[in-house]
Amino acid sequence: MILKKVAIGNRFEAFIEERFQDKTNIIFSDDNNKGKTILMQSIVYSIGYDSIWPVGFNPRLYYFYSNISFEGVDYEFLRHNNSILVLVNNQNYLFNSVAEFKHFLSKDIMKIPYIPKDGQLKISDLSLFYELFFLGQDKRNTSNIIAKSNYNKVDFVNMVFSYQGISTIQFDESIDIEALKLRKIELEDKIKIERKKIQILRKSPQIATFVSSLANNEDFERTKTRLKDLHSSIFELRKHRNREENRRVKLTYLLGELSSLNRNLKEGKVKCSDCSSTNIVFSNDDFEFDVSNKFVRDSIVYSINENIKLKDEVVSELNELIYKEQEEINKLLETPNPEFGNYVLFESEIRNSKEINDSVAFLRSELTEVDNQIKSINNGIELNKVKQEAFLEQIIAEISNLYRVIDPNGTMVVNGLFTKANETFSGSEEQEFYFCKIVALNNILKHNYPIIIDSFREGELSTTKEEKMIEEFIKLNKQVILTSTLKREEYSSDKYSSFEEVNALDFSKLEDSKLLQERHVEDFLQIIDNFPISI
Repeated sequence: MILKKVAIGNRFEAFIEERFQDKTNIIFSDDNNKGKTILMQSIVYSIGYDSIWPVGFNPRLYYFYSNISFEGVDYEFLRHNNSILVLVNNQNYLFNSVAEFKHFLSKDIMKIPYIPKDGQLKISDLSLFYELFFLGQDKRNTSNIIAKSNYNKVDFVNMVFSYQGISTIQFDESIDIEALKLRKIELEDKIKIERKKIQILRKSPQIATFVSSLANNEDFERTKTRLKDLHSSIFELRKHRNREENRRVKLTYLLGELSSLNRNLKEGKVKCSDCSSTNIVFSNDDFEFDVSNKFVRDSIVYSINENIKLKDEVVSELNELIYKEQEEINKLLETPNPEFGNYVLFESEIRNSKEINDSVAFLRSELTEVDNQIKSINNGIELNKVKQEAFLEQIIAEISNLYRVIDPNGTMVVNGLFTKANETFSGSEEQEFYFCKIVALNNILKHNYPIIIDSFREGELSTTKEEKMIEEFIKLNKQVILTSTLKREEYSSDKYSSFEEVNALDFSKLEDSKLLQERHVEDFLQIIDNFPISI
């Protein structure tokens, strides 16, 4: 992934930056309020990040554009509020929400990991995922992620594991799961031994479920648990299917409207009764498309058709899953009824089972408690704790190595990807920790995303440490985008000129708190012209 261009604007003011290179880029100025943070947030906002904007900046008024290369293919992204347009190979794709856009990214462009959330595996939130390589200036907290939403640091750690291909689990260090598993095996063995003493179970399992509380409980618990899982699964599948079908119907209706408009345009002109304009505009919540232009209309129709095909596939798959679950429910509810004569035949065995049933009841009660504890930890996700711990130790070791490079005499102790809530770093230590963490993740995961850090020398970081950081960034041999605010004496000394492998971008001459200018509007509108919209 290589960022080539970023732009922000509307019809009245805009800004464009296209001087990025595939190496270490440092955007600097001799003062704050030059728009560096707006620019950095705009980069990730254009591809789905929940950006944290400076006070006074209203993102709803603007369009956010980026040109990013993925494996040699250029993708152009345009975001307005929650809608995102993607242009690739002269084809447009429209997404009405960040959630829809995320699935497109995951399927066609990026390797976005799945993590356990709310009892099932879900694609990672984009804001969570981008924290692998993006660090904003505001709301930093070494004890947690920055853009929290419904996610937390456990989700981030699980995402790192998943990215590496290691199965994930939400940790609960207060419970020894291995001891629970051993106790479960022990209880199950004891129950098996007791079950063998009940002759009716062996001679007539069908009657046993009617006369033996042990057999009945076992059969009922199996059926109840499975029915509960099936009902819950069907409920969620139906909700998902109905949402997708509702979206498909809306898209089909929209396609019909556009097709009807196409016929009207062929048979005669459609014009506004007030102003007599023949420009016909279709809009979603965030974008407007000039559908009186055949190329634009065909592009939108193609995008809608692709979305309808996707919805059809999803609905069909969900219906098939629902059918299979319903079939299993019907099989479970088919309960055979033994003949009365069989009770007389096995009368002695039935009488002998009562005492054993009572002795098993206590064992089953404890087994249920232990099993529920294990389920609450695993939550349906495969446990792979040994690999996880080893991998986490590898990352922590890399963080510690980088820290010794940056600050050989430092006393900071790193025990994880996050600090404890009551031990957050501040000042230069915070910046050193974030530097070591984001570079270590890059080195260990070997991801192909650029490293983007806003205000990378915050916290009175010494010149020596800053220079070591820049040297480490250069060694990565990939695109790095940093921002820095220099002191007056640093600015006058042409601070970054000594680094041959640094692309230094000076924002000092920009007007304070006025990154967006009218003089960039024409060029910005030329960028927008590549998309089938009107602004």
